[in-house]
Amino acid sequence: MTKRDEQTNILKLPALQKWVNENGEVDYIKLNESKEFWKQLAIIENYDLKNKNREERFAFWLNAYNFITIKSVLIELKKKPVWKGNLTLVSKLRFFILRKHNVARDRYNLNSIEHNKIRKGFKDPRIHFAINCGSASCPYLPNQLFTSKNLEKMLDGLTNFFINSNANVCYDEKLNLLYLNKIFDWYSKDFTRDGGIKKFIAKYWKGPIDKLENSKIYFKKYKWQVNAQ
Repeated sequence: MTKRDEQTNILKLPALQKWVNENGEVDYIKLNESKEFWKQLAIIENYDLKNKNREERFAFWLNAYNFITIKSVLIELKKKPVWKGNLTLVSKLRFFILRKHNVARDRYNLNSIEHNKIRKGFKDPRIHFAINCGSASCPYLPNQLFTSKNLEKMLDGLTNFFINSNANVCYDEKLNLLYLNKIFDWYSKDFTRDGGIKKFIAKYWKGPIDKLENSKIYFKKYKWQVNAQ
């Protein structure tokens, strides 16, 4: 296979959906045994981003984050099969910052991919519902790979799915409380260009929009347990 063929095949290999159940839980054992997964990861590691347009680069970095996260979980599970997830500060530091990976012919940690390449590079709040950090409270892994052609549709679809999941956005009318996933708190600044968290949610939410403006917000505790089946 030539390098040019590899560039094309990044869009053709099977997505992750067959390893993820309806609850967003991942079958890491089967993923680890999959030649398809490791082949895709090798393409991501050696991908050439030169002369790629914005949409192509955006799609690449979203895919890269999700695949590198899976790789990192597999590393942890290999060292400790009963690994429960990034439950401690030390574990988070090792997982997201200290461990570097080959990506696009360079070396990056997950923290740099998320904050420098994706958040700063594309300034789109929908990315928070498109990338998965391997934890129970994360958005589900996308059911297909991002491409320059499906990017907008997938970002909107994933955002809609996340916001309309009762686990992430829930309104209690009696208490006038809007319960939100902690992601909205951590990245609140990313939603300012859309008028803030509530106005952003209103664009997608199928709940009582008229109740949002005057509701009080409560950010739910984030579940860092690994999202394994």
